[in-house]
Amino acid sequence: MTELKSYDLPQLEALAEQIKSEIGKREREEEERARRAVEDATAEAERAETAAKEAAAEAERAARAAEAERQAREAAAQAVRYMHPSNRALTWSGVGPKPDWVNAWLVTGGTLYALEVAAEKLAPRPIPESFKTR
Repeated sequence: MTELKSYDLPQLEALAEQIKSEIGKREREEEERARRAVEDATAEAERAETAAKEAAAEAERAARAAEAERQAREAAAQAVRYMHPSNRALTWSGVGPKPDWVNAWLVTGGTLYALEVAAEKLAPRPIPESFKTR
């Protein structure tokens, strides 16, 4: 590097001006890099937030589906398994203590199998599409 003493005043002033402009240029470049880094980080955060929301929504849908499936299983478990042949209002799912009407049926010589068959035959069934009015 050359000695600054060898430069005359106008050359030193021109050199100082070049240094100032180079410093300004580098500061602007650094600010632009920092701005781009912030924009990239913001975009990445938005993508991560969107992905997290989608994952949460999917988990919520899966939880609702699992709950619906559990409720369907419970409903199936509580479905009518035994029905009195002459009174459709008398039903029993087979869970819990036997109702009095089941005990009375058994005492008079009836069987649980007969009540099961009655439940199968007398259970309400959906109306076939061909019977529905259009």
